[in-house]
Amino acid sequence: MKLLLFDIDGTLVKPIGSGREHIEYVLSKLCGKPISTERVSFSGRTDPQILEETLTLAGLEPKQISDLLPVALARYSDHATYASNEVHPSDGVRALLEHLRTIETVQLALLTGNVRLTAYRKLAAARMDHLFPFGAFGCDHADRNLLPAIAAARALEYCGRAFPGHEIVIIGDSVHDITCGLGVGALSVAVATGYTSYQDLESANPDVLLRDLTDIDLFCKQIGICKQPGITKNSFTTGNLCDQTAH
Repeated sequence: MKLLLFDIDGTLVKPIGSGREHIEYVLSKLCGKPISTERVSFSGRTDPQILEETLTLAGLEPKQISDLLPVALARYSDHATYASNEVHPSDGVRALLEHLRTIETVQLALLTGNVRLTAYRKLAAARMDHLFPFGAFGCDHADRNLLPAIAAARALEYCGRAFPGHEIVIIGDSVHDITCGLGVGALSVAVATGYTSYQDLESANPDVLLRDLTDIDLFCKQIGICKQPGITKNSFTTGNLCDQTAH
């Protein structure tokens, strides 16, 4: 069986520019002065990392940042909403996911730097939230390298079986998606559908490198699953809160 952990921004959906606007608005309101994310890279980063770096570059002291960060994350989660006309599935993603969900030996889940609430808002806007019953999120830990183990723990609870590293596949569009699974021995699948170039992804030595997710046969072959569908899994209802630890 395979546990497929998908990144969201740049992987499942095309990059969303309004994310920067939401963060700048919230931080500017909290700090009482204009805050810019211009010098901050979002690709493959967790929301806590992005907020912390933005506040650091804005000149705040470490103690100020540590005090402000939980409030900023909560305000950002409340503020950031996404309309269906600004969130678009990446090329081939919808067809790939609809196929994967029919395979009995595949479990779909998320591994994203987004906090849980904004993650599911983005997917709901793209009408894909029903495909992912659980995942690991930026609100679970700021360090993306710790998220695969959290996702695996949630998979154990959801599926009733453990997923060893060789059964875990992490699919993402950044170098951070490639490296975060090294600690658990996961297979890395890099897709050049985000802000990181094909050449830069190649330099990070992913196990699989694809230009996009349009070829279902190629994707299944590269990660070692049979393309033959089985029983369609049931859909589910997503919650609104993000736990801080695996449950």
